[in-house]
Amino acid sequence: MKAIATAFIIALVGILLVGIQQYRVIALRGEVQVETKSKNEALAANLESQATITTLRAEAQRNADYQKDLNKRLQASQAKARKAEKNFEELKRNSKPVRDWAAQPLPDGLRGKAATGNKDSGSKSRAP
Repeated sequence: MKAIATAFIIALVGILLVGIQQYRVIALRGEVQVETKSKNEALAANLESQATITTLRAEAQRNADYQKDLNKRLQASQAKARKAEKNFEELKRNSKPVRDWAAQPLPDGLRGKAATGNKDSGSKSRAP
């Protein structure tokens, strides 16, 4: 009888150990599922971040190219303006009509001389 009781207790302890192990396996499977879900979410977020980074890099490159183009246009425009100013200055020096016009004397009022005529044109009262 003692042997049967001992065998029964050993069997009961064995079943208990198997049950505990089974419970641990089920708990670990749940943890693995949670970790797998978290990993998949992290991978999806990483892919989205990579796509955003790629988009931002492409936009930055477009902006840099646009800035280079604007700088080239600005330099070309400045060169064109310098050339136009140089042509204008050359025209002023070498054009006979412009030289003839510049050689004319300035009117008296523009040279700082008093204009001839009525000097008291600004007064309100006149003497009779």
